[in-house]
Amino acid sequence: MYTSTRLPTRRGLLAGAAASLLAVTSVQSVAAQAAEPSASPSPAAVSVDFGSREGQLPRPERLNNFGNVTAWPEQRAGDAKFLNKQGLHGDVYRIWLSSPNAADSLDVFNLCDLKTQRCDLSKLDAYLTEASTVSDSVMINLNPTDFVEGKRPMKDLEPMLELIVRSVKTKYPRVKYVEAFNEPDWQFYGQQRRQGIPPDKTTLQPGDLYRFYEPYYEAVNKVNKGLRRADRIELGGPALSWLDPKWMKPFLDDYAADENPHKRLDFLAYHAYLTWGDDTYKKPTMYKGDLRVVASQRETLLGWLKERRIHQRIPSYVTETGIYPGPAYDDTDPKKDYVRQAAGMATYAYYFANQPDSYMFNWCVRHRVEERKDQLVTRTPNGPVNDTFTPYGNAMLMQSRMKNTRVSAGVSGALEGDNGVYAMASKDRSGASLMVWNWQHVGDRSYRATIDMSRMPSELRNRPVRQLMYRIDQNTSNYFSDPAKAGLQLVDKKIVRPGRTHTATVDLAPNAIYLIVLERA
Repeated sequence: MYTSTRLPTRRGLLAGAAASLLAVTSVQSVAAQAAEPSASPSPAAVSVDFGSREGQLPRPERLNNFGNVTAWPEQRAGDAKFLNKQGLHGDVYRIWLSSPNAADSLDVFNLCDLKTQRCDLSKLDAYLTEASTVSDSVMINLNPTDFVEGKRPMKDLEPMLELIVRSVKTKYPRVKYVEAFNEPDWQFYGQQRRQGIPPDKTTLQPGDLYRFYEPYYEAVNKVNKGLRRADRIELGGPALSWLDPKWMKPFLDDYAADENPHKRLDFLAYHAYLTWGDDTYKKPTMYKGDLRVVASQRETLLGWLKERRIHQRIPSYVTETGIYPGPAYDDTDPKKDYVRQAAGMATYAYYFANQPDSYMFNWCVRHRVEERKDQLVTRTPNGPVNDTFTPYGNAMLMQSRMKNTRVSAGVSGALEGDNGVYAMASKDRSGASLMVWNWQHVGDRSYRATIDMSRMPSELRNRPVRQLMYRIDQNTSNYFSDPAKAGLQLVDKKIVRPGRTHTATVDLAPNAIYLIVLERA
């Protein structure tokens, strides 16, 4: 969040919200530093029914973001190759073609000329190529800042978007999605309210958003006319900074009232970091205090869609997610925060996985300025490290090693609020898998989890089975504790012989994550 608005830029955006976020996190930091490990682990009971079937396992690790074109470009080609090699090839990668944190010369709106009907994409070529290399599909974010701010005539927005989308799609056919806007509620309203500008004097009002969206669907429809059905582009938005009814409801009202039979809204996009306490935008409430806040977001959206008689299968794309919005932190020394980020993102993924038609995007491979968001090790005294995951990246690697069919997994006696033990399990013909973790945020409770697995897959019964256990914690699979053991560490390997049931026990320190894989020996 706020990568396009956190620092002063050519668009005149503010760094002001950083002060509020830091003020909140400084209090949490004291609590985090004061926390001592609990004396002995509490018991937790995990029950997995491998005889059940709960559909395809959601794959959040395959939905990801690159930072903008200026974010560590020298590393990006190697990163794409490494991610592919590690099994983290994406289904969709989101990239930025008009980021306010990039120079004017890198903004696609300035690289296309309506008079000549040509786009010079050479400065974005490596970026688009690398995204196309690491993912089956690419989502391009197009933010119409100059048009919203009145620096360009509104009549040019649709033809400019058509030219951009057609040019990009022609040269980079894996571009499949267009996301309109990036946090317009913050960029064109919230940051100005922080300055004390009256709500009726801000650049944009909640009810103004849809008129800038209409040119997007007109442009995309024109481009799609020349494409095969399988290649057609999907369009969505408005990529709000949070699921704010003050902004989303008027947007949906206007969509519902639009009588154009060719209108399109293929997905609804928003971000998941925090809410703002009031219209002054000075009091953030960060989700990391209780991640359960996202558990009912799809239900909320469905209610809004139903009220307006809008098709309820429009998916939710949560295109940015995280426990550390902007420059937020828990400890000024980020070593513990790296593991918190890993466990927090696994917990986000759990809550979104339980909401049909909701898709969580990870954020991001290497962040432009905020290290806690990095999936690959970037901030060291010697600069970025090649081919090396942070704990967050290792957690995504764990997810990629899960099997394909989700099965029932429950935990009893191990949750206080949102803190405690979580589990996700899956199976396929190659074996069975389980991720179990202890999301504690700044808490200190440890757990000894007894895992009871029932109705084991027939392929694994009464025969030698290889049981592999991988772990991430403060001292394991963590570059910032031991660079020599930064990769995902195999902490236990043995041959077992399950019957219809099987049992395992793991000790979960605060924010520790285990992956257990069972395959025929």
